[in-house]
Amino acid sequence: MVAMSPSVTLKGHFKLSWRKMFAGGDMAQSSYTGPGEVLLAPPALGDIVPIRIEKQQTWSLSRDGHLAHTQGVTCEMKSQGFSKAMFSGEGLFVIKAGGEGVLFVTSLGAIIQKNVSRSTMNCNHLLARGLKN
Repeated sequence: MVAMSPSVTLKGHFKLSWRKMFAGGDMAQSSYTGPGEVLLAPPALGDIVPIRIEKQQTWSLSRDGHLAHTQGVTCEMKSQGFSKAMFSGEGLFVIKAGGEGVLFVTSLGAIIQKNVSRSTMNCNHLLARGLKN
C-alpha cells in the first residue's frame, strides 16, 4: 500500500501455516474497509491488471502474481502436483483464486492481455490463466 484515505480502516491479519512457510507465501494480510481510496503498488516495477472474476471461474496465479482482491474473491495456496511443478516453471505451489469480484495481478514488467484457448497456453511466461469449470 502506498497511501489511503483517512476514512479507510486498516486491519492486519496473521495466519501461521506450514504450507505458506514451506512455499514462501505471505502470512500477513491487510484488510481495508470503508469509503475512500487505497493506492497499491507492486513490490517490483511492473504493471497491475484488474481481472473481473465471475462465479464459475477459477484462476491459477504464480506466487508473486497476486497483489490484491476485493471482498468475495477467495485466494488459497494449493499444490499443483509434482509433474506440473517440474514443467510449468512456477514451483510446487500456486495461488488458486475464485469466487466473485476483482482480482489484481502484477508482474515484473509489462503485462500483455490476450484471449487464448486453453490448448494454446505456454506456461513458461504465463502470469495467470482463467479456467471455466
